[in-house]
Amino acid sequence: MARRRDELFGGEFLAKLQRLHLAAKALSTRRSAGTRRSRRIGDGLEFADHRSYAPGDDVRFIDWPYYARMEKLLLRLFHEHSEADVAVLLDCSASMAPGGRETKFAYALRTAAALAFVAMGGLERVVVQPFAGDLGEALHTGRNRGQILEVIDFLAGLAAAGRTDLRRCCDRFARANRQAATVLLLSDLLDCAEDLSDALAVLRGQGNDVTVVHVYSPADAAPDLRGPLLLRGAEDARSLSLDATDDVLAAYRQRWDAFGAGLERTAASRGAIYVAAPTDVPFEELVLRALRRAGVLEG
Repeated sequence: MARRRDELFGGEFLAKLQRLHLAAKALSTRRSAGTRRSRRIGDGLEFADHRSYAPGDDVRFIDWPYYARMEKLLLRLFHEHSEADVAVLLDCSASMAPGGRETKFAYALRTAAALAFVAMGGLERVVVQPFAGDLGEALHTGRNRGQILEVIDFLAGLAAAGRTDLRRCCDRFARANRQAATVLLLSDLLDCAEDLSDALAVLRGQGNDVTVVHVYSPADAAPDLRGPLLLRGAEDARSLSLDATDDVLAAYRQRWDAFGAGLERTAASRGAIYVAAPTDVPFEELVLRALRRAGVLEG
């Protein structure tokens, strides 16, 4: 495992993590260690909005200066601040490393490590949860970026194998983790896109803020294939014979674009955020983009 760890998370990777630590200083405003501003409205300390007063409301939150001016009772609303984890759900199914080629899986592993590092640097607890047909053993960290070596060792020991059951895995994760969290779902979503809506409904139903990080390789989007081919599924025994002509490849690229657009629509319909993550984008750029869109980073 040491050799694989060095290949995946060598000195250059660690240097990039140190630079990412600067971004961790811009993590969302906190009132105390391990608290974050959520999208929910509660009785925290940061003003959010007004609504009309109704009998039975707590009179402590009436905006009395406004009443003195306008003679109308309004209730002050505040952002809820709550203890919350950052959960990284990592797809470890066979399609993440088709034919044993780990380029896409290695990118996902590095991205997961970087996401965990930035979150821990912002005093978040992190759960790294691998999944495929079922949940794997999870890693739980404290609020200490010094644990990144433990995260790296954990990720270096993972392998891509088996079929994906996204709906089942998200349901089991939600049952095991009742507290609302920021959930970052890393997956190529191949062979499971039809389950995405139900999976997101389960996660969002518990109040989680969910970001779908769609990891894919250039070969997924635009395969460099020509001529007669026999294609085999990465996660099952299905095979397909075809002649990869220019027309066939053009039709495939159109289907791929529709696939990505459909994923984004599905995420939006469930109140989740979609982030495209092609592996030719430096993972450190992706991490900043994903965390900003997830609301974990400001700026």
